[in-house]
Amino acid sequence: MFAELVVWAGVEAAPAARRLGYARAAVSLWSRRRRCAAAWAVHEEKTRSFALSVAATAPRRDTLWLLGGGTLADLPLADLSPLFRRIIVFDIALLGMARRKARRFGNVELRAADVTGMVAPLTEWRPGLPLPIPSAEALRDLDPVPPDCVLSLNLLSQLPLQPALWLQKQGVSRTSADGFGRAVLRAHLAGLTALGCPAGLVTDRTRLWRNRAGELVLRENAVLDVPLPEAGQAWSWPLAPRGEIDPELSLDIDVIAARLPAG
Repeated sequence: MFAELVVWAGVEAAPAARRLGYARAAVSLWSRRRRCAAAWAVHEEKTRSFALSVAATAPRRDTLWLLGGGTLADLPLADLSPLFRRIIVFDIALLGMARRKARRFGNVELRAADVTGMVAPLTEWRPGLPLPIPSAEALRDLDPVPPDCVLSLNLLSQLPLQPALWLQKQGVSRTSADGFGRAVLRAHLAGLTALGCPAGLVTDRTRLWRNRAGELVLRENAVLDVPLPEAGQAWSWPLAPRGEIDPELSLDIDVIAARLPAG
C-alpha cells in the first residue's frame, strides 16, 4: 500500500483525467504488473517486437508517435530511439518511473494527453444533454507535426472503460454507455488510418475467464464487438492468474497485432 501511495504521488494527469479515474487506473496497472511480471513477460516481448517491425517500415524517420505508455515495459525505446529524430509517447496519465525511464533517451518525450479528445467534454457534460461525439480528428490534434509512423499499443480496449464507468455514475444506461464506447473505439481506429503513415495496432480481442480446472466459463469481446483489422499475429496474454481479480477465476486475453492501411 505504501508503494502505491508513492507511485500515486508521482502521477501526472490533467484534472479532468483524474476525475474520470485515470490516475488511479495507472497506479493499478503498475501494481498488477509488479505482481504478474513473469506472466506478462512473453506478451510484452511480442508487443515490443511487433512495434519495432512496424517502425522499421517507415519511409521517413523524423517523428514516431507511441500511443499508450503505461509503465513503458512494452515499448522498445532503446531500439526505437536510434531510428527516429523524435519520439513522442502519449498517455492520459504518466507514471513517475516512466518519466525517469524516458529521460535516458534524449529524443523521447512523454506527454500527458487524451488521445480520444473526450475526457474533458465528458466532465463538462450534464444529463439531458447530447453526449459528445468522438472524432478521428482527435489524433491529428495531438501535435502539429504529423507522425511518420504511429503505434497504438495495448490501448484500444482500454479507451471506453473509464468513460463508460463515468457515464453510468451520471445515470446513463449501460446500453448507452456501451454505444458511446463503440464510437470511441471506431474513432480511434479511423484516426490511426487517417494519419496516412505506417500504423501498428496491438489490442485485446477477447477476454477468457477460466475456473480452477482451466475450463472456459466466460468469453467476452474486449472491444464491444467493434470490427478489428485483420490480425497479422495473435497470442495469449495471462493477464490475471487466479486470485488476482477473482478467487476462483483466471483471466487470459486473446491479443492481436495488426498493420493498418494508410488512408
